Amino acid sequence: MATRLIMLNFASMMLLLLAVGCSLDASSRGPFGPADPETPIPKRPLPAQVPTKHALEFTADESPGHIKPKMAGSTADAVVTRSPNPTASLSASEIADLRRTAEADPRVRALLGARWGFIDADPVSSPSKMTLGCCRQQARFTRLTYFSYSHNVAVEVNLKDGTVLQASRTEGYLPPEGPQDVQRGIELARADARLSGKVNGLQGHGLLMQPDRGFFKNDPGYGHRVMWITFSQGVGGDPKYWAQVDLTDDRVLDAGDEPPR
Repeated sequence: MATRLIMLNFASMMLLLLAVGCSLDASSRGPFGPADPETPIPKRPLPAQVPTKHALEFTADESPGHIKPKMAGSTADAVVTRSPNPTASLSASEIADLRRTAEADPRVRALLGARWGFIDADPVSSPSKMTLGCCRQQARFTRLTYFSYSHNVAVEVNLKDGTVLQASRTEGYLPPEGPQDVQRGIELARADARLSGKVNGLQGHGLLMQPDRGFFKNDPGYGHRVMWITFSQGVGGDPKYWAQVDLTDDRVLDAGDEPPR
């Protein structure tokens, strides 16, 4: 009798819990409990005047058949004009003066050796942190980059107002080809017996290349300053002849005819 009374009480309690649970509004419950009320968003009226549509204009002032979009903020539409930065670039005469100063310095000559090529000249910021106010424009710093064929290493020369501050080797740095790299590569290729007499009247071109390091044997010229030289009719013609020139050893590694295209 007591067991039956306990079971009836348990069943009554379960029915009461189910009744309470079902009484909750299903729309107010989520998978993790009652959902928060929606955030009220105030309504704002539309503007009285519709914004004007910006039309994309084009200009064809570069070349026939080539157009580009007229960008907002171009020179004709600019409201604020900026004066050019005098340190942003170097003129040809300035580079020539800097080169004469650097190449006459004994420290630079020792680093370059007997054979070398000039790569580029770049304005640089002051190495000192005290460059505030008017003092920032009082000094002009420049970096000249060379490559020494004699020592097979890049050389950087830092100048201040046209005076050499320091010169140092840059181990492991392979600067891009310079005009003297291309010129020397073309001279050696023209004089090579495999191309001599064939490239007369053709225009030479040059690009820096890096011979691969092989598993058993490295490619010829690996680790040296090597130029890929081609000869063609004019600037845009297909290459007719090619040569692989090692400027470090000052010799042509290989040369031949380009296959017909």
